[in-house]
Amino acid sequence: MDRESIMQAAQIHLVVATLIMTVTFTAGFTLPGGFDNDVNSPNKGMAILLRRSAVHAFVVTDAIAFTSSAVAVFTYFAMAASAISVTELPVVMRLYKFATFLQLVVMSAVVIAFVTGMYATLAHSVGLAVTVCVIGCISFVMSLWVTYVLGSKA
Repeated sequence: MDRESIMQAAQIHLVVATLIMTVTFTAGFTLPGGFDNDVNSPNKGMAILLRRSAVHAFVVTDAIAFTSSAVAVFTYFAMAASAISVTELPVVMRLYKFATFLQLVVMSAVVIAFVTGMYATLAHSVGLAVTVCVIGCISFVMSLWVTYVLGSKA
């Protein structure tokens, strides 16, 4: 891979990382189930589903997705700075691989956050909650399959 094709791919990745960073930031403040807005409640402003394990998993995976995406964005900035020098292609390549790995972590964390958020809000409809979990798991199987197919072509 030459520097130009790496930098073109990095531009696309940067847009994706920035979008995911924005979405996960927003999701962190709009927790599943909403917030208690009863003025007489001692829990006013607290997340309604805070005591559910699925919400805990949602918050943790959302935080993982946000921070990994932020690090990926900063890594792409470092790539751009390193690409200025002609002799720094190995550094650019290492940064690109690291940022790509982070993007895979981000995408996995986003799927888990989505599934756990949906599970928390659909707890009274177990069949629907389980269906959402199964669909989320299918995305992991599909990503492994795509990785295998693309890996076998290389």
